Amino acid sequence: MENELSFERKISFEPLLISIFFGVVIATIFYSIFPKYPLISLILGILAFVSESTVIYPKYLSKSYGYWKIDDQGVYYYDYSTWEKRVLAIFLPKREKVIKMPFADIKNFSIVDGKSIMNTQYPLGGSLGVPLTRRINCLVIRTGHRQVRLNCAWKSSGIPTTADDIKKIVEFIDSKMK
Repeated sequence: MENELSFERKISFEPLLISIFFGVVIATIFYSIFPKYPLISLILGILAFVSESTVIYPKYLSKSYGYWKIDDQGVYYYDYSTWEKRVLAIFLPKREKVIKMPFADIKNFSIVDGKSIMNTQYPLGGSLGVPLTRRINCLVIRTGHRQVRLNCAWKSSGIPTTADDIKKIVEFIDSKMK
């Protein structure tokens, strides 16, 4: 067995650069339509940048960037639990500190897929937004005072995870918790 398993992507400057580009595009489009109002174009570009980087990206950040790894010492992950932490991760991605969770702190864990999650938005329940192409699994770790949900959709190399990868996660954690 490998000594380390890693999943998802690390946060980078990509969300910030895309937000800047989005603001420039909005300002340019408005300026090309209304060249007599450059100040309004600039204000709209700034508003587009701010809304993209503080409202839109933070909502989807944990789905796009959720790097975590398991090694012999424990589980390492980045905490995106609050809106403020997500916005800070967008503007200062190199400042993000990894959180270490030793195996001794883990009370229990489970692997959850889209079919196992009960959808409470509909009276009859059902599965929660299962993708058509493949299942997306999550590792849910419970400690004494918190619960951490880590996505297992992609390996850190960019390859989609397989059933064997999920099995390796379970075996690795089981071997370290004994």
